[in-house]
Parts: sequence; structure tokens; C-alpha cells
Amino acid sequence: MSEAPATVLASSSKRLALRLLRRRPFGAGYLAQVIDLAIREVVRSQFDEPDEREAALVHQRLTRYAANGQPGSAELARAMLHVRHALDLVRHGHYRASAVPESGPDTTVAAEQLLELVTEVGRDRVLAAQGGALVVFAENEEASTVYRPVSAAQAHALRRAARSAKEEAIHLHEGAVEVLRPHVRMADWSKDDGYGVAVDVVRDGVAVQWWPAAVPESQALWEQGGIRALCVALLTARFAVSCGDEGTPHAIALRI
Repeated sequence: MSEAPATVLASSSKRLALRLLRRRPFGAGYLAQVIDLAIREVVRSQFDEPDEREAALVHQRLTRYAANGQPGSAELARAMLHVRHALDLVRHGHYRASAVPESGPDTTVAAEQLLELVTEVGRDRVLAAQGGALVVFAENEEASTVYRPVSAAQAHALRRAARSAKEEAIHLHEGAVEVLRPHVRMADWSKDDGYGVAVDVVRDGVAVQWWPAAVPESQALWEQGGIRALCVALLTARFAVSCGDEGTPHAIALRI
């Protein structure tokens, strides 16, 4: 049996809610001072963080401020609702993040990171999904990220796999550059005329393609000039090489 996901701090934690509220950027800059003043009125020392009881008192003061039509009250009220929404949704210690449409390997996110993200994007772009999962939509709503709760052991395994994949991609990138550099002009990103062969790490290997820089006519060197064919020949001797798909007709994708 798989380990059950660990439940994150109870949603009634006023300290956590206050911490999230203080980290949130405000359009009305003085709201940060309003929150700080409410804390200073409750906490004895300016160097101490409020405990749960004190945080509850601060929350009451801020709720009254937001409800009484004070300057910035509408923005503060929205921010407090976003925090409440985040605390209601994020109830587990670790999450697996998957991009939709797929754009890279899955990653892991700790509860506090996800709380800050959900608070920042707001209620309108976050939906609850089955099994305690969350869906966070991009601003254009054409992409999203699904966060599914996982156990601490599963999160550790995901991080280990991601680290191994990153190390392998770096090794593959260095190997491709080592093979190509003696024979072809390599792209120089720092120069306006730094056209040449570019080697980039992608999800399942390395992409090798032509970078025209500010010299579009140099693209002819890649196809008609034979540089692409030379790259294929050089790399095939060391790697398993497949040519790019229809979306990237001038690329070489290396996979091992």
C-alpha cells in the first residue's frame, strides 16, 4: 500500500494566514503598513512574531478594517479571501506538479510554496479537483498546472529522479558540444552576429539547431550549406539521433 499523503497545517491556523497575507504584494503600498500596525498593536515586542492567539486578534482587526470602508479596504478584503481560499484547498504536505499541455518533467512542490502561489494567483484561477488535487490556470487560461497530493516518500523519489535527469541532460549537452565544436561554427548568444549551431537541453535529450542571430541569410548554411547533415553525421557516431518533427523542421533531437 502507498503511504497516505500527510495533511498540512489545519486551515484554522491564523499564524499561517497572517504570514501569507504579509508576503502578498499590494497595489496600495500602505496596506503593508496597515497590517504591520495591527500586529504591533497586539504583539508586545517588535521583534516577536505573533502566536496563534495574537494572530487571531490581528485577523479580527484586519477584518474590521476591510469591512469599514477604510482606504484600501476592498483590496485587503480580496487578499484575505484569496488567503482563505488557499488554506481551504492546500491540505497536504507535498504535491506533484504536472503542466497541461505537457511542457516538461513533473516537479514537486511543498505545501507552503503552493499556498503562496495559490494566494498570489487568486481564487478565480484556482479550482479544486478530485482527490485533493488543484488546478492552477495561467493568465491566458490556455495552459494550466495540476497539483496532485503525494506522500513524502513519493516527493523524495520525484526529486531524486528530476535531479538524475538534469545531470544526464547536462552530460549529454556537454558531449554534443564537444563533438561539434571542432567542426562547425557554434552560436554565440552574446553577439548580434553570433549565428551558428545552438545546443539546448530539452526534456528528453538535447536539441541541436541553427541560430541565425541577426543574420537571417545565414539559415541557408544550415540546410543548403550542409551543416545540418554534418551535425547529423558527427552526432550519430556518438548518440542515437532522430530528426526534428514538423513543429521543428530544422532541429535534431538527440536521445540516448
